[in-house]
Amino acid sequence: MHPLPLSRAPRAVLLALVGLLALPACSDDDDDRPDAGQPDSGAPGDAGTGDAGSDAGIPDDGGTGGDGGSMAWPQDFSCEGKEQTTLTFNPGQEQELQDAVNALDECTTIALGAGTFQFDNAITLRANGITVKGAGKGAQGEATGGEASTVLDFSNAAANTNGFDVVGKLFTVSDLAVWNAKKDGLRIESSSNVNIQRVRTEWAEENLESNGKYGIYPVKSMYVLVEDCEAYNAADAGIYVGQTQHTIVRRNVAKKNVAGIEIENTKYAHVANNIAQDNTAGLVVFDLPGNPIRGTDVYIAHNTITGNNRPNFASVQASSSTVSQVPAGTGTFILASRRVELEHNTWGDNNTVDIAILSGLAIESDPIQWAAGFFNYPSQDISIHDNTFTGGSGRLVDNGTPDPERRPLGALVGAVYQYGAAAHGVTGVEHVLWDGIDPAPRDESLANPINICFTRNTLPESTQASVVDLDLQAVGAHIMAGTPNLAAAWAETRRYVQGAEPYNCSGFTPALTIR
Repeated sequence: MHPLPLSRAPRAVLLALVGLLALPACSDDDDDRPDAGQPDSGAPGDAGTGDAGSDAGIPDDGGTGGDGGSMAWPQDFSCEGKEQTTLTFNPGQEQELQDAVNALDECTTIALGAGTFQFDNAITLRANGITVKGAGKGAQGEATGGEASTVLDFSNAAANTNGFDVVGKLFTVSDLAVWNAKKDGLRIESSSNVNIQRVRTEWAEENLESNGKYGIYPVKSMYVLVEDCEAYNAADAGIYVGQTQHTIVRRNVAKKNVAGIEIENTKYAHVANNIAQDNTAGLVVFDLPGNPIRGTDVYIAHNTITGNNRPNFASVQASSSTVSQVPAGTGTFILASRRVELEHNTWGDNNTVDIAILSGLAIESDPIQWAAGFFNYPSQDISIHDNTFTGGSGRLVDNGTPDPERRPLGALVGAVYQYGAAAHGVTGVEHVLWDGIDPAPRDESLANPINICFTRNTLPESTQASVVDLDLQAVGAHIMAGTPNLAAAWAETRRYVQGAEPYNCSGFTPALTIR
């Protein structure tokens, strides 16, 4: 099936048109300024590395099915040959624990007994070689620890404080829950060889703007493992890895957050065997402007990304976050990202779209703002193959209630597809939506210029179009005109079935870093 032979309206200056739809492009955290001390080395590495030895704390589980490999990560700190101490604390000894962490020696293990700890301030760690281990993370909804779990309750903590606040090398945290943190549940910044295992972060109530922004939050770090964790009810992202080089995110569960799992401005990420359900957006990969880390080489495999239709409850006033602009019902969006491979994942029942591929210029139209990341606004080389799409997606954009002020992209797509359903019988947004911006300015003579490949996927309806070139600037110009013209906007879009040129390409050559 060939793309519909639809005419294209003449373009005005592209960046001016982009500006019509530009979303606020603020950092996802007011504190996340680019870190001059975090170099973008560009050095090769393996996003799928698994076993860094007992000292690095990344076990080789022999995992298969895209779980990661078994190559050791480099370390710049070791506890080998140094004195190692274990300090044990039980519920009721919170003050003793706080006093201890304020004067903590390197290479110390903090063992937390089963039960519930009540804290009125963050647990701040600033030493290397620290391990924090509880008795278990418990189950979703458990606000108190039992015989087999440890819950750290921050309900009465000071405003705007995190649960954990960590800076250090060779840090491990495992087998505990962080409950009702005022800001971020587990914030780890400017650290290396970070291991987060079997941790649950949760807020007591759903859909509250006042909930903490991030559950698990390693940022500006290197060599990060997040595995077998759970995150619920975060007002921004449940599990976030940002401004980081080399990470594995595997076998986690993220539900009831605005964004379930978020990979931002990160190089060499291996994201596998996770479940992202009942969020506003399930699993997202993007760069933001003004950050020197140019995200690339992200491998996404064996994840379940279904039913992400939760209303967007992020607070624009509180965070000015990118995810506050995301329409409810977004399975995955890829924005300003390069060399992203998606295979053996499952999408379905995401009301807006399963996968959206967007240019960074859709959120910040001034290319100069992207200079710090070497003008990293284009998306490029997106290979989507051997996945399963179960259906039910794209039929109720932004849950049928788009907000032009808070979520303009959802409002635009909703208006276009409402017209398409009425005038052309289209049942919904295709599995993959490309905004058509990159490269900017767009050259209409180039077919699939950013190399999106969509092949060998299992689809619910093999005859229905699977990819849409939305041509966001042209569509937006017609809709944002003095007299909106939905028919002309629709005519700017083009649809392709799987197997049709130019999206039937074979992907790209994976770097050693991507698997």
